[in-house]
Amino acid sequence: MQEVADAIRSVTAKVQRAIDEGHRSRCIDADDLVDVLLSVADELDPPTGRAKTTKPPHAPRGRRTQRGR
Repeated sequence: MQEVADAIRSVTAKVQRAIDEGHRSRCIDADDLVDVLLSVADELDPPTGRAKTTKPPHAPRGRRTQRGR
């Protein structure tokens, strides 16, 4: 259970950093939720066949969001 909690904390910190830097909106939609959940899953069990990314989760499909939106 500690591993799950650590993965959630790690992804939460990355998302918060992306919000603070203006790369992600505070308002989320279903696509954002899917990105966050997949990021937690990747922390727990990195996908095979590709390296684990270290960049924070970002807005889906590369769209930029405005800070405060």
